[in-house]
Amino acid sequence: MELIPEWAPNIHPLLVHFPIGIILLAVLMDLLNFFLSDKWWDDLKTTILYGIGAVSAIITYYSGTLAADSVFLPSGAQSVLNEHADWAWWTIWFFGLYVVLRIAFHYLGLIRRRDIRIIAFITVLPGLVFLYETGDHGAKMVFGYGAGTGQLLEQQSTASVIPDSLQQAKSTFTVNDKGNWSWEIGPNGVSTLLSRFRWLEGSAAELQPTVVSRDSNHLLRISVDSTTNFFAGKNAFQNVQVDYYLDLSDFNGNVSLVNHVQDAGNYDFVTLSSGGTISQGRVNGGNRKVFAEEPYSASGMLFVRTVGNGTHFRAYINKEMAVHGHGEAPEAGSVGLRLDGNGTVIIDSISLTQLN
Repeated sequence: MELIPEWAPNIHPLLVHFPIGIILLAVLMDLLNFFLSDKWWDDLKTTILYGIGAVSAIITYYSGTLAADSVFLPSGAQSVLNEHADWAWWTIWFFGLYVVLRIAFHYLGLIRRRDIRIIAFITVLPGLVFLYETGDHGAKMVFGYGAGTGQLLEQQSTASVIPDSLQQAKSTFTVNDKGNWSWEIGPNGVSTLLSRFRWLEGSAAELQPTVVSRDSNHLLRISVDSTTNFFAGKNAFQNVQVDYYLDLSDFNGNVSLVNHVQDAGNYDFVTLSSGGTISQGRVNGGNRKVFAEEPYSASGMLFVRTVGNGTHFRAYINKEMAVHGHGEAPEAGSVGLRLDGNGTVIIDSISLTQLN
């Protein structure tokens, strides 16, 4: 018998209801204890329930962090995931500290006093708000974007459709009414590169951009020769998801997918190294800080998704979580690429979606 059923993507769905049920039971018994004699129930039993609830909440929280790194979500779910994680974080801290407080009341003998018991009960009530918000955002993840009804996924998919007029015009760079854009490389790929992006280091001429064909598909080939080339878009965005289709097979060095770009010395990055590592972090005032770094193994045309949403930063390679870091929320900025090394990078497409 397997621990995780075939229908469950990970163990988190199996654990998530335990802390909710135990904590709610503890609050209920805490209330009833004002009316029951110690023969039937006492404060020590209630404290034990709170303790079990807090420990199970901590275990469930960390199972959730692992679950978040094992699933590939649509753009609309990214903000919900962040909020779910943040509420869960505050929930485990609240109930962890609350259990310590109750233990202190027992140790000092204060729990016998009715006024202290009333204070303890009132103190726990805000924790129910944290618990509710955590569960509500978790349910939205499941029934809105996951294994449930999927109605929110359908809405997000519909909202991001490129207008028919743009499709009929066969434009390779399209912008929808929400400001999200998509760049599918076409015959005019070089002119799009020159008109839509600005150079912070190096120049367009140094990239030697050309449009090539592969399997009846237009691709943009850019090259550098042991120099740095850094270009980014002209518009600023706050919370973003950026999808890239890239082939880095013939590049030796580092390719950085950058967002929240202020200038050449201030931006966030996801860097793929030809040595087989992917790192995520921030350059602030020219100083590079890595939030997270992991090895990766993938070749050929890669699908890479970068997400910068509030204090959460994630990157996926071929729809699998590759790196997940945390840092202070950045200022709005543009997105682009930075090449450090030598060789050729092939670009199939780049698209940007703004997150709530």
